Amino acid sequence: MSCRKEARCKIYCLSSITICFLFLLSYAIFPPRHAFSGEGNVMRIEAMGSVPVSVDTAKPDDLAIEDAFRRAVAKAVEAIVPKKEFYTLALILDDKIYNNAARYVLNYRVLSKEVMEDESPVAEGGIQVFNAYIEANISIDLLTKDLIEAGVLREVEVSEVGVTILNLRTYKDFDFLKKSIKGLKGVKDVHYRSFARDKVELVVKIGGDAEVLMEELMYIYMKEWIMETRIISGWFSPARIEIKLLPLKEEVIVQ
Repeated sequence: MSCRKEARCKIYCLSSITICFLFLLSYAIFPPRHAFSGEGNVMRIEAMGSVPVSVDTAKPDDLAIEDAFRRAVAKAVEAIVPKKEFYTLALILDDKIYNNAARYVLNYRVLSKEVMEDESPVAEGGIQVFNAYIEANISIDLLTKDLIEAGVLREVEVSEVGVTILNLRTYKDFDFLKKSIKGLKGVKDVHYRSFARDKVELVVKIGGDAEVLMEELMYIYMKEWIMETRIISGWFSPARIEIKLLPLKEEVIVQ
């Protein structure tokens, strides 16, 4: 192998390792469940698609993007379907969901495209692979609907859960909290019932009950507040959730 070819191969390998590392790092720091958007039930996911470059491949970039769609949708499915059932449904998912992955992609943008040389025992000297790294917005509502129709998920009854927020002082905090709740997994809609100083009443429509919503609320982070949450049940009323906001720097005085 010539020095030039050897140097080129080293560059390809280092680039491949770097891309894979960054991909895994971004997935670890920003897992799918934390990528829900407040504007509807949308999940933003980054994924890399690959396709071998050959004489028969007229448009490798298009095929690589299609592969990236499949991988992005697969990540979304992993966030929705229970892990203990995920692997037993691989064939159904491939046939009913992944083969039509573009259906769930609302929009996307290409982060990078490149041709890399991949060593292969079949082809001496390696083969060229076209990689496309994308960021895609996946429709969770449509994906969930198709997963239910395919028998992968069971349809969950949508219920209304009352949410009382205490010590809420500014509209900015209210707007942030409302959008954050609306972006939680399974939440269909959020509207407020009453708005008064230090106390706001919300109604949240969610696929599940108050306990399901309680678990999702754990993923909301407010920069200057600590959220204390609890479920309150009455004799003649359904369970509701109380959220008490405490200043992050507030000193607790023990009497």
